[in-house]
Amino acid sequence: MKTKSNNKLLYVSNLSWEHKDFNHVIKLIKKYGYNGIDIAPLQVTNTWKKIEKKIYTLSDKLKKNNIEVNAIQGIFFKTNFHLFKDFTTKFDKIKKHIILNLEICKILNSNKIIIGSSSFRRRNKLSNDIADKIFVEFFKKLDGILNKKKIYLCIETIPHQYDEDYIFDINHLLMLIKKINSKWVKVNFDTSIYHFNKFDKNIFLKNLKYIKNIQITEKKFKYLIRPSAKNIQFSRLIKKNKKINKVSLEILSKNTNLRKLENSLVSFKKLINI
Repeated sequence: MKTKSNNKLLYVSNLSWEHKDFNHVIKLIKKYGYNGIDIAPLQVTNTWKKIEKKIYTLSDKLKKNNIEVNAIQGIFFKTNFHLFKDFTTKFDKIKKHIILNLEICKILNSNKIIIGSSSFRRRNKLSNDIADKIFVEFFKKLDGILNKKKIYLCIETIPHQYDEDYIFDINHLLMLIKKINSKWVKVNFDTSIYHFNKFDKNIFLKNLKYIKNIQITEKKFKYLIRPSAKNIQFSRLIKKNKKINKVSLEILSKNTNLRKLENSLVSFKKLINI
């Protein structure tokens, strides 16, 4: 789908509402001209067991409403996998779980998976050097299946203030991505890093070829009713860039406030496209 002029395609994560409110949110998405959503599968169902059936049902509903899926996320929710502890003993099980999510992507006609999950990559007392070697080897070993399925894994930084002890610096993540050196392993650029660090547009612009997905969040993932100064700065930067055509809004909400959600959708559209 092409945009008129330099307008971006807009998406919102389904982490922004409770699944019981999904039908109402579909109406809001259509009302405000959003192109689609990012999907965390366990917002749709409570278990990974036999999840494909519910994903097919979701896919049918989205197609009927002409709503695209930009990416899926939250793929390690309610799992006990740990990258560094399980790399040598449970790699095949982790890979099997990732393949399940690649299939979910295919069902939803998406080609991106966002990977954050502080718990999955918690370093604990492991040195950064050892953690980096394991991290790079892990994602290198997935290159074959990613190439076969033509799906990107988009890794994100998570601020140290959000209980992240490993990848909380964009320069560290970019170094890892370059070492992995895979067409299919890229960056999910989440503006949460700017709420606790200096806004540096040059890092973003110089590394665009490594960035496959962009999410805008407010501090502590609150509703985006009055955008922060740093999100306003960032929005001005991407508005000018014709290489960027898709942007997502992410809010974390356990109990949906539909009025605040609607106001956030309006505000986000103004922030990016007006």
